[in-house]
Amino acid sequence: MEPTSLAKNAPFGYDGSMAVTLNVSLSADQASWIRSKKEKGDFASVSDVVRDMIRREREKELAVLEAEFDEMDRRDGVPGPAPVEKIVAACRAVRKDLLKRYAPKRRSG
Repeated sequence: MEPTSLAKNAPFGYDGSMAVTLNVSLSADQASWIRSKKEKGDFASVSDVVRDMIRREREKELAVLEAEFDEMDRRDGVPGPAPVEKIVAACRAVRKDLLKRYAPKRRSG
């Protein structure tokens, strides 16, 4: 049985739940590029373009994590249980990084 790929099965697409509106400042060149992707017919809206870019970036992050797990497996080279401590440490590091990057800024006071 083939192992499940995290990147291919990650639920990071737009699921139709309540969307949050963000205002983002872009250079004229960046805005033009996003509009051109939409106008080519690849996407229904500029929001779809941005969501697709976010989904792809998240898939890359998961692929890096999978590669790290694969490297741990190759290094171990011994049949038996997975290196749980290393896996937990890697997951915690990724979680900490994602929380730092994507968690809403908290107001003090």
